[in-house]
Amino acid sequence: MKIQNKKTYLAVLILVTIDQVIKIVINNNFFDKISPILPPLLYFKPMFNRQYSWLNSMLQLGVGKYTHILLVAIMSILIYLFYKYLNKQFGTNKIINIMYAFIFSGAMCSLIDKIFWNGSLDYILVNDFFTFDLKDVYINIFSGLLILSLFLKNKVLNQIDDNIVKDFTKYILRKL
Repeated sequence: MKIQNKKTYLAVLILVTIDQVIKIVINNNFFDKISPILPPLLYFKPMFNRQYSWLNSMLQLGVGKYTHILLVAIMSILIYLFYKYLNKQFGTNKIINIMYAFIFSGAMCSLIDKIFWNGSLDYILVNDFFTFDLKDVYINIFSGLLILSLFLKNKVLNQIDDNIVKDFTKYILRKL
């Protein structure tokens, strides 16, 4: 394994650990606390999202815990395989490694939340509309970096063409 990839996996471990330690501290010491961060927009207000996902919660879909665990597990495997595929096809790339660290960390935190917390301990309330946690920040950082990379025409991302789904599917089938 290349040094760059080792750093990426270390980053994933650190990001997941930070997310979970924060949740443990909040759950044990600050769960009943409410504090303004940037009133009237942001507040510290911990709550458990027992709907297992933002989409399930907002649309009241009623999709259960084990379905969410299965979906996140499948997505995590696909994210991992796609990262391996990109490394094989294009070599290691710093921005791809950073993006992977954030999206894979977010996926792992989501999986841990669903399995061990029976939902997500969210703690930042935005304008009395929705509550999020660090895992959601990780996923949004990934999204922002992806959009920024596309606008800045990252050389690896520019090499990805319309055949990516077909090529990635072949790559996965060879792994099986």
